[in-house]
Amino acid sequence: MQTLEKTGKTAERLARANGDTFKLVVDHFAAQQERGVRFAQEVLDGTVREVRHQAESNRSLTQELVDRAERQRGAYQTLVEQSVDAYMDLLYAPLSYYKQGLSVVEGELDRATFPIANYDEQNVAEISKYIDALTAAQIREVREYEKRNKNRETLIEQFDRKLKAVSA
Repeated sequence: MQTLEKTGKTAERLARANGDTFKLVVDHFAAQQERGVRFAQEVLDGTVREVRHQAESNRSLTQELVDRAERQRGAYQTLVEQSVDAYMDLLYAPLSYYKQGLSVVEGELDRATFPIANYDEQNVAEISKYIDALTAAQIREVREYEKRNKNRETLIEQFDRKLKAVSA
């Protein structure tokens, strides 16, 4: 019986040793599975982060391209407008020279028919000497010219007094 007891104890030790070995193997595989799951999770999280980063980078690049395209459009629009203005100026240049010449001639005619010669070069005292020799229509013409140009109050008052005296 002793042998049987020894055998039972040995079998028990053997079963415990085998159980510990199997437990060690199972724990090792469980830990390995956990590491595999963590690795897979980290790979997946890293992939998601990278995809998000790429999407944000693409969005930023697209926005920058849109902004630059808008600035280019504005620059092209300005260029076209300036080109059109330049061509219009070129096309209308002969007409504008004609108009300038016409206005010079008209100005000369106006000065030639203006009641007081060299009016713009004269001072108040010099102009005052001519007032008594002017008609009411000429005084009104000279008064309006003075009002539009130098607007000297003393002259305008003299014109108004003379007009009042003439119409009285």
